[in-house]
Amino acid sequence: MKLLLSCISTQHSTLKQHWTQTREETSCPLTVLGSKQKPGGDLGGLVCLIDDLGATQKVLNLSMAAGLAPFEKDVLVTTFDSIHRVDTQLQTLQSDFISSPLFNALHSVSRTRRGYLVASTGIDLLVEFSPTGEVLWTWWATDHGFTHTPTGELRELDKEADHRTIKYGTLQQTTHVNSVAELPDGRVLATLFHQGTVIAIDRESGKWETILEGLDHPHSVRILDEEHFTVADTVHGRALLVRLNSSGHGTTIEEEVDAGTSWLQDCSYNAQHNAWVLVDGKHTRILLKRGRKNGEVAQQNIAQFDLNPEWRLYEAYAF
Repeated sequence: MKLLLSCISTQHSTLKQHWTQTREETSCPLTVLGSKQKPGGDLGGLVCLIDDLGATQKVLNLSMAAGLAPFEKDVLVTTFDSIHRVDTQLQTLQSDFISSPLFNALHSVSRTRRGYLVASTGIDLLVEFSPTGEVLWTWWATDHGFTHTPTGELRELDKEADHRTIKYGTLQQTTHVNSVAELPDGRVLATLFHQGTVIAIDRESGKWETILEGLDHPHSVRILDEEHFTVADTVHGRALLVRLNSSGHGTTIEEEVDAGTSWLQDCSYNAQHNAWVLVDGKHTRILLKRGRKNGEVAQQNIAQFDLNPEWRLYEAYAF
């Protein structure tokens, strides 16, 4: 198994210093992390190719690289304001492959039946676009009950503005929605960082319901099959395997995988290799744990890749 790993910054110590200096008290029932202002300057970023033995084969510098998703034989990579296209060997880069005025602090991206869904996190927006970049569907959290930021301020956005050049701090956002995926029945799942929930959204009406709660700043919702999805319960350090109830409403946690961290940035289960891929942002490492084939519970590490502590890890794509 090979991995592509995205790093949203290559100056993690600078980011941590910024968060410490700008953290504010909030009225949110959760201990919301973040600040009202983004750090200034370019804090770097990259995509890294890792082989089966953990050796770094190649590094491609790409500022604020975050979400990864397959595109034909290549991979899409989100950055702050654009989506780029790279090959899996990081030999070629097609910059600004897809861009839109609706893109701001892009996080995770995933395939749909019609195209792709991306979390435009900076403006609390989900965007579905076609492979050629046409906007197919949008969902603005501020239009669906998420009107106030964690500090209690009403958020009003100009939907006609070009948001690609504006930096909004995490505490200026009402949800900090950071990952999104389409269920087989057409509904859309999304992780709400501030609320600590996974919600399911009806495409036509935009109405939503909470299907998983009690999470601590979640990330990385991924569809596994028609009945299951996985999600990172980030601060609790757990990768969760979640089953959708037969009614389509509500869920049951079937498995918890302990990553031994207080910041599990990303998790996924790879059925081909029967392995959980866990991205540990606290200890700057990737863990591979034996998976759930034949009902076995993931416990033993298959491999551990320790990386540069200045890398702010974001997401891993296995192939």
